[in-house]
Amino acid sequence: MAQVRETIELLTHILNENGCSKLKAEIFRLAKFDKDEAALVLWKMLFELLYYSKYGVIDEVTIRAFSELTTEELVVYVKQEFQNLGFLSKEFSHLPNDASSGSRELLLAFAWLLCKQNFVDKFMDNCSSPIEDSSLLNELERNKPASEGRSLALSTSLSPVQKVQQLQLLNGKLRSKLRRLYSLQREKAKLQHRVNECTQGASLTPDMPHLFSLEVHLLRHPQLMSKIMTLLEKDNVRLRHMQEWRDQEQVFWKWMESVLELKVKESPRNEETPMMYYNIGPDPVSRMNEARRKLEEAILRYEAIIEQIEEMWETKRSEVSAEELDGLLDLLNMELSLQRSNLAMGSSDFFMLRDPTFVLNKKDKKKTNLPKHSERLPTALGPGDDMGMPAEISTEIAALESQMRLLETEVARKTQCYTFDLERLSVRVPGALLVQPASCV
Repeated sequence: MAQVRETIELLTHILNENGCSKLKAEIFRLAKFDKDEAALVLWKMLFELLYYSKYGVIDEVTIRAFSELTTEELVVYVKQEFQNLGFLSKEFSHLPNDASSGSRELLLAFAWLLCKQNFVDKFMDNCSSPIEDSSLLNELERNKPASEGRSLALSTSLSPVQKVQQLQLLNGKLRSKLRRLYSLQREKAKLQHRVNECTQGASLTPDMPHLFSLEVHLLRHPQLMSKIMTLLEKDNVRLRHMQEWRDQEQVFWKWMESVLELKVKESPRNEETPMMYYNIGPDPVSRMNEARRKLEEAILRYEAIIEQIEEMWETKRSEVSAEELDGLLDLLNMELSLQRSNLAMGSSDFFMLRDPTFVLNKKDKKKTNLPKHSERLPTALGPGDDMGMPAEISTEIAALESQMRLLETEVARKTQCYTFDLERLSVRVPGALLVQPASCV
């Protein structure tokens, strides 16, 4: 039990060092037994962690938001964010909005969020580095007084025309500030390049031929070195704690299993629908209910047909062999290729013509064996149409050319299919070498 308390205290240290409010390990013990005094503290911690997962920092804005929001607004916001992240526990959704109880459910939600968002890795990524000069310089300049700025809020006593004029003025100021920012960024890049050129040959690291801006700044202001060392020592402590957490976190998760077992043991089963907090208007809800009703009616209407089709499928699948299925698939592929060719050549209009009639001398010629799929094509000779008028020979020539293209397409498809089968069989035979005919190369 002492090891569990030490692990939880280590976790509270990690949370406190990375911006969360002061938290004691006793809160976790009280939450395990569902004590009401731990609920509000855990709600605040969940709110801060959700803010950190969005913005990567817990700053003064988080503290001000917590103080300005009411307890109900805070609780509803946390519930909605957890549902957006995928935590759909009905017990968590049914917690009272006044944060008066439910500390055990909050503890389970915290464990889920800790595992889901992987906060320990994010804390490690946010630690300072001596190479990241911008982060350290910002940390050093953080305590300097900020310049006073004018409020950009619109006065409520202005007329609409005056508000539009003020908005135009603010828009012009904003565009001016953006241009100023862009020029400062370009000036900063030029100065950094000048620093790199002037310090060429002097370096503190073997892989860089010049000094960084932070290193030049520290050479000019040696008194800042103590502040940087303090920051690095704080980061080392944070990293050491997180490394210890990596070694001891299994103890915490084992303890969380006991919390979950205690919840299952004490909580009765409740089959009610969980409360949702999404802001959905009445119109979409009515449409969804209507669509659900229509879907249920369609399912009930076609349920018997679906069952009959499934029975027929099972029967046919047991009767048809694999070879027959392959043959059917080949026939279907061939039929699809023929139909694609017909559509591509625009031959659908040709098939709507009547059988042509020719006035020619009869000659005995062997009939060309055509595939069964061309039975619908017009014949070469016929008794004539209803009017007894002969058709033009160019029309029949076009039909024969169309048949030839269809045959060429089918020959190409079968050649590709047989070549693929030969290659597949040659791979199975050890030492076999497939030499294709010259016509297929």
